Amino acid sequence: MSKKILFAGLLLFLAACDSSDFSVLDYETVVELTLIANEPVPQARLSRIVPENQSSDFEGRAITNAEVVLSTGSTSLLLEASTEKPGVYEYLGPEHIIQPGARYDLRVTVPGVATTITGTTNVPTVLEILSASPEAGTYLSDEQLTLIVTPGRGSDQTQSSFTLVTEAFDVREDLLVPSAAGFLENDSDLTLEDFRLSASPIITEGNFLRFPDGTIELVYPWIGVNFYGRNVIYVNSLDRNLSDFVRSAELQQGGEGTFGPGVIPNAIPTLYGAHGLFGSLARDKTQFTVFPPEE
Repeated sequence: MSKKILFAGLLLFLAACDSSDFSVLDYETVVELTLIANEPVPQARLSRIVPENQSSDFEGRAITNAEVVLSTGSTSLLLEASTEKPGVYEYLGPEHIIQPGARYDLRVTVPGVATTITGTTNVPTVLEILSASPEAGTYLSDEQLTLIVTPGRGSDQTQSSFTLVTEAFDVREDLLVPSAAGFLENDSDLTLEDFRLSASPIITEGNFLRFPDGTIELVYPWIGVNFYGRNVIYVNSLDRNLSDFVRSAELQQGGEGTFGPGVIPNAIPTLYGAHGLFGSLARDKTQFTVFPPEE
């Protein structure tokens, strides 16, 4: 069982440009920044890429002297280098909440690097879970969790792209569902904590029922559940950048969705002048309790 790319905090996270404009260029800088609608400005991470045959932790690759500016309309937001976390850049105020449906531009200047790093994201409109039923269910039963949601999407998207992320409240071996228990037993590299979070592949609204009022019915798949008991289900609507990046990264990794430290897959680029990811999402969450089947 591979660890997935998870969105937001991890829940961890391209520009609306033709990737042929800059996909062949070779950059050494890596930028990571994912905005979340209706939430404060998140941290950005800057580092240098390393050859695949080298292993280096993030602090060893961190860039600590860059200028990082996020802007929307006439508002510019300076992210300052953290004094405690090398390579991390934080917005210190005044308070700014990421606006749903807005365009945000990123500009990064690294001393000694001639190219100014730029990127654009169109934040999805509000995603809201209007209803979630049932509140509890028996694992693998016919009655699945059904969500009615508003279709958050960016201004450059014709349909929404979703991921469903599940987080277990109680991470205990005796609560593992049989499939997850089998993975844990057969892979010595895995720990129980690796199963706390699980993420679905990208699913588009075209795969689900769409109502005349524009809302969408999402049916939660049982494969997303690793533990019996209480779980939090996050519904994420990805901007075009995140959607394209994740799809292409999964193809490059043969479906694994992960890559080693300092190694960036040949995914559709999200930035000019750097590797990495600049994108945005909208999200909402609900709780769902899973009971084991009766014996």
